[in-house]
Amino acid sequence: MLKAYDYAEPGKRAELRDAGLFRQEKQIAQQFVLEHPSERQSISCPICGSIKTKYIFERWDVNYRLCDDCKSIFVAVDDSILQEYLGLKSMKNLRVSSKYQQQASERRTDIWMDFVSWAEYRVFRYLGRNRGLRVIDFGNRYVKSVELFRSSKMTAEYELRDSILPIETASVNEADLVLYLNQLQHEADPIESLLQIGKCLSEDGLLILNTRLGSGFDILTLKGGTEDIFPYEHIMLPSAKGLKLILDKAGYELLEITTPGTRDLDVVMKNKERIEEANFFIKYLIDTADCTTIADFQQFLQKSGLSSFAQVIAKKKD
Repeated sequence: MLKAYDYAEPGKRAELRDAGLFRQEKQIAQQFVLEHPSERQSISCPICGSIKTKYIFERWDVNYRLCDDCKSIFVAVDDSILQEYLGLKSMKNLRVSSKYQQQASERRTDIWMDFVSWAEYRVFRYLGRNRGLRVIDFGNRYVKSVELFRSSKMTAEYELRDSILPIETASVNEADLVLYLNQLQHEADPIESLLQIGKCLSEDGLLILNTRLGSGFDILTLKGGTEDIFPYEHIMLPSAKGLKLILDKAGYELLEITTPGTRDLDVVMKNKERIEEANFFIKYLIDTADCTTIADFQQFLQKSGLSSFAQVIAKKKD
């Protein structure tokens, strides 16, 4: 399996979010969460079903639990509350605003362009072609990202589905390629969701999925990472093992999984005051390592599947 890894000098990468707009997002989410505490008491893992789960960290009075078996992190939340959160008008209005979209475009266009190029290459590798494809893009909320996928040479027909964006697109019944990007994080039942998505795929079609991982270095070191992990925006943080289980149970054959994240060490370094006192090795590493050592360690996380961001390519099982 071919793998490519990105080098990023710690502390030199531009922030992907506008601080003011992100603060507004969190304020909207926090107000809703505090007014709508989940009454669901289930502690079983939604991925592997194990009841061997334990409290790992808390956000806004909401407990995140870690599964001892598959090592995934999740929140038990009532479906009615989750659906109400996902439909919040105030959050939608903020995210579709011209200022929000412009800031996202300025900060992320290069990343999206690289991802489209990566997708074109991988699709050709696994399909044997990357032209004239029917594409369904689930939940994409960024106008520029939509434009880049629609204008890609691989795309003949494009449908944007389950998105907050008021963009009219084609209707695709059977897709050669399904994009499910940054959506798993708010799925209470990820297996069922991917089962339904599989119904949209052609017989030899491909699923490209990316997600935050609960088994990532920054998530576990900082007990939830930074404040960018919060309910009910993030209720499902599978481990790499958990993600493979989800795909298998939902009827997919895993073709490729990589953890190409470049920000794990950067995140921990910027939040080193949150490292637990007993975590002597990590505190020593952060306090003493030079840029070369930090970069090498980040590449080790990438290659070992220990970064907190995963990209997956899969197809339906025969």
